[in-house]
Amino acid sequence: MPETKSGRDSPLVEACFALYQEKRFGEVVTVGEETLAKLSVEWPASASHDTAALWSVVGLAKQALGDDDGARSALELAIDTAPEVERATYRRHLAALALDAAQARLGRAGSHDTGDRVATIRTAIAWTERGLTAVASDPALSNAREAAREALWQAYEQAVTALLQRQEFGGARQLLHEALDDSALPAVRAAGFRGLLSSTFGAEVGQLTAQAILNMQEAREPEALESLRHAEEVLATIPAESLPPTRRAELDQRLWWGYAELGSRRLEAGAYEEALDPLTHALRFDSIGPDRQAETRAAVVRALEGIAAVRALSIRRLSDAGCRDEAAQGAEQLRMLLRNCVELGLTEGELWAAYTRIQRLCEELGLEEPA
Repeated sequence: MPETKSGRDSPLVEACFALYQEKRFGEVVTVGEETLAKLSVEWPASASHDTAALWSVVGLAKQALGDDDGARSALELAIDTAPEVERATYRRHLAALALDAAQARLGRAGSHDTGDRVATIRTAIAWTERGLTAVASDPALSNAREAAREALWQAYEQAVTALLQRQEFGGARQLLHEALDDSALPAVRAAGFRGLLSSTFGAEVGQLTAQAILNMQEAREPEALESLRHAEEVLATIPAESLPPTRRAELDQRLWWGYAELGSRRLEAGAYEEALDPLTHALRFDSIGPDRQAETRAAVVRALEGIAAVRALSIRRLSDAGCRDEAAQGAEQLRMLLRNCVELGLTEGELWAAYTRIQRLCEELGLEEPA
């Protein structure tokens, strides 16, 4: 509320203040702003007291109308135009406005959806900061700021939990990074949020591998492979410190199983070419242990031997049709495939059968191996 007006106020200021007391706030704003727009022409430069007082009454009327931003602008103009000895009064008015605005927004935040709560509380904090800029030692504003910050960390946690329940992992991580970037975040809260951030990665990889398994069960292999690749991409982005080694190994195992299972299904169906890609992906997981590594290597070898047998028939048909260049190119592509698998860790001994098949075919057809 405005302080008692002194006898030095102009009749216009007194009239606007009377309208304010009668709660005719719209009239105060209309009359006050029209008058203030003409001040530079009709009022002397020495009338800073009346100018500031009029801005103050307009600001208070705007606050009563719910226009907090307009009220703040008016009170800031009151501070700027007032004589030095009167500025403290208007700073207190601005601090009181800021406290009311912050408390109102903090009160409303509880009724907002979790997605909007963070933004509403941040607005409340911004109002406390504005008030403390005007009156740095105001204890009510300092307490309101601390209360708002505590509500903010709770709102972040609630919003992230809601996003995780909807499996919106990217949105959850974005909010957590936003909170962690806030210099006001207490260390204890930061540790909890970093743990929550780690869990978003694990949860997303788990959800994607579960989706891949479901797709395989429903014979939707392309969708299964896409889910596995997405999961592998997410896993690759996880900072080393964000996941305990045991949790990372667990996620590796799930991905290995997904790729190995998909490859094995295709292998059993005789789709050797299609089996090779998921099987070589499975082979890249070093943490799966020697037994599973051996199992995966054996499946890759079976796929390569099947590919060699099928492609050998195609190469022979090309040669019989007189397309010797195409046949030689096909043979070289098969050799290249075998060499690439050696780079993945397979031994020449494991690939002996496949390599021997193509070598004998080339000798039989007179196809020379490129230098």
